[in-house]
Amino acid sequence: MNANVSLRDFATPTWILIAVGLVAGGAVGLYEMFFGHLFATNNALVWTLPLVTYIFLALMSTGISLVLAYGLIMKEEAITRHTRPLLIMAIGILLGGFTALATELGSLLNMVWILLSPNLSSPIWWMGALYSVELVLLAVKLVMDLKGRHGVFDMPLAWGTLVIAAAAAITIGAVFGTVIGRPDYHGAFLSVVTLVSALVSGSAAIVLLRPHSALTETAGRIFRQAALLFAALILVRVAYEAHSTVAGMLGWASIAMLAPFLIAAALLPLAPRLLALLGIVGALWVQYSFIITGQLVSLGQTAHWYGAVQSYQPNIPEALILVLGIAVAAALIKLGEQFLMRGEGRAAT
Repeated sequence: MNANVSLRDFATPTWILIAVGLVAGGAVGLYEMFFGHLFATNNALVWTLPLVTYIFLALMSTGISLVLAYGLIMKEEAITRHTRPLLIMAIGILLGGFTALATELGSLLNMVWILLSPNLSSPIWWMGALYSVELVLLAVKLVMDLKGRHGVFDMPLAWGTLVIAAAAAITIGAVFGTVIGRPDYHGAFLSVVTLVSALVSGSAAIVLLRPHSALTETAGRIFRQAALLFAALILVRVAYEAHSTVAGMLGWASIAMLAPFLIAAALLPLAPRLLALLGIVGALWVQYSFIITGQLVSLGQTAHWYGAVQSYQPNIPEALILVLGIAVAAALIKLGEQFLMRGEGRAAT
């Protein structure tokens, strides 16, 4: 571990922002778990910004895991030289997502209980199980890297991470795509969206957090290709929604969603970190849009009549859960850099 870390390393603007996010978001999360209900949910609209936060961070972690696994399998030096920071990023961001999920479920015990009470026909259970396995694989690889143990298990771990991470991202789409009676969700398309979204946000996070390295060029190339593919998927969805006659479909895609990905793909070399952040925000926009829009048509007696369209705006406590998830991820990444990097280089703040 890095013996040169002192209290002054924590008295930085980055750590101050992280601390504010942890305190404000943590207070909301603890109140939601132990005292009362703060989120803008109801009997018809149950998946709101806290769940979007989990999906957003889990997919970003998945994207980083996919890039790392690809680099290890293909022996691409630009990626393999940064194995440890990528592992720290993937683990930290995934744990930030799990933090948001715990508040959405009401308690940590509920999250553990879902995992320990398997329902093999439920995509939600498979989502939790696959992400738990992915977290274990990443942790095992990190421990092996810290101990300098490389060899016979490296390739099986890389392939296992690649398969499990891709399956987890696809399963997130299936959680929504298999919901009966939700036209904006239905079908396999969302599984493609979530997988490509993971590549976009994960590779963008690498460009944002690991600048000025050979890794940036490789991750940037992956990001630009994934962003163009994502834009094409959104365009296909816009065309489908424009001609669809399915009853109850509102449509979650818009032409405006193309802009972040086309701009980032075209201009990334000019301002890599800024445009990578634009791609991350764009991915969050898409995820928020399809998760929320799919619930806005009421299906039962929670409205005055069947088929009523609800409205939804995140409230301040929900926004603070988004802040909490990001703050937990940032804190874990910074701690990993300060205590586990041993002179291998740190991300820019």
